[in-house]
Amino acid sequence: MSHEARKSIARQTLAFRQMTPGFGAYSLRPAPGFSIDPFLNLDVFRMSEPTFPPHPHAGFSAVTYMLEDSPGAFLNRDSLGDRSRIEPGAIHWTQAARGMMHEEIPEVPGVEGRGVQMFVNLRSDHKKAPPRAFHTPASEVVEVRPGPGARVRVLAGSISGRGAALEGLLTPVTFLDVFLEPGASVELPAPAGHSAFLLALDGGGEAGGAGFDARTALSFGEGGGTVVQATAGASGAHFLFGAGEPLREPVVFGGPFAMTSREELIEAQQRFQRGEMGTLAP
Repeated sequence: MSHEARKSIARQTLAFRQMTPGFGAYSLRPAPGFSIDPFLNLDVFRMSEPTFPPHPHAGFSAVTYMLEDSPGAFLNRDSLGDRSRIEPGAIHWTQAARGMMHEEIPEVPGVEGRGVQMFVNLRSDHKKAPPRAFHTPASEVVEVRPGPGARVRVLAGSISGRGAALEGLLTPVTFLDVFLEPGASVELPAPAGHSAFLLALDGGGEAGGAGFDARTALSFGEGGGTVVQATAGASGAHFLFGAGEPLREPVVFGGPFAMTSREELIEAQQRFQRGEMGTLAP
């Protein structure tokens, strides 16, 4: 890809935060000059004890992906009646929309689950859609080998003509778990008009002309080319890659809700207080 075709690049270095004795995370957040729209945030977490009691979400999708090398699994349950085991390599997508209750806890207390939780925004006219839960067990996650020394787990969206098992999302995005052997390269889909990010978990290399190493993130602007080329360094690379068309809408947070205005936020809080997001006993 020529220099003129490259997307603009910004960088973040992520710090580990130990929030409770049983929970800590590296957190990626948007910042001035660092856009990840339509993604709201992403946490690479370690959790060994139940940390968050049953709680509501509305206005976005809460996504949990358990890394393949996680020692433990999670159990998910929600007010829609879903009961899912999120084993290493599995992904669970809680499209909360109008609102629902859910909880995720380690399957075995004391056994650490390592994974990723991210929030994906919903367009304003989708924020009142019926809630829905999607689940892809590890055995059904599509894997692609787009080149020598490259392995890609397709969690959402597609690469090399292969689409994820997870379909029907209101906010269509690409979300990939990428493994590169030393010196291997891969082209990652990032169409013009889409923003994209890379979050490095292990190793390092170069992507879109910028270097990266473990616990750093790169953001790629909307202009430029249609792919981001990533090449691993001498120790190989393991990273997450996300891309999507920006919604360009205001985001007003209120605890577990993300709406487009203060009025919408108040209305969501009132729906929760009236019990319209369902119930989930501790």
